[in-house]
Amino acid sequence: MIIIIKNEDKKRILIKGLSIVGLIIMFFFYYLHMGNKFSNLSKELEEEKLSSIQKKDLQRTLKIEKTIYKEAVVIVDLLNQKHVESIKVIKDRLYIVCDYNTDIEPLLVRYGVNAYVKHTSKSIKIAVDLKMIVENKYES
Repeated sequence: MIIIIKNEDKKRILIKGLSIVGLIIMFFFYYLHMGNKFSNLSKELEEEKLSSIQKKDLQRTLKIEKTIYKEAVVIVDLLNQKHVESIKVIKDRLYIVCDYNTDIEPLLVRYGVNAYVKHTSKSIKIAVDLKMIVENKYES
């Protein structure tokens, strides 16, 4: 009977151990690299999304501002420019101060109950609701 005894020498065990450790280290660094890559990608996408939202908000704001400005021009034309003393936007109203002898009927026909009128001894003060203007003009 022949008996064969295999002895693994120390070099072989050392090579297997080092290759396993090297493989584990390689996977660890690959994991870190891919994690950083995906986190940077997600940050870029998030910044891009925020910038697109800000652009949309800016465009919307500019469009609303143009709408209000155009409506102020129409009001001045309706009241005759030489009678208008001042126009101001305060909070959600457009305030117009006119001479006392100004004909405000075209303005009342156009805005109806949304134009608030106050007569004083020297002038006429008119407040037009901007919410109504923006709702009617912005969406069309």
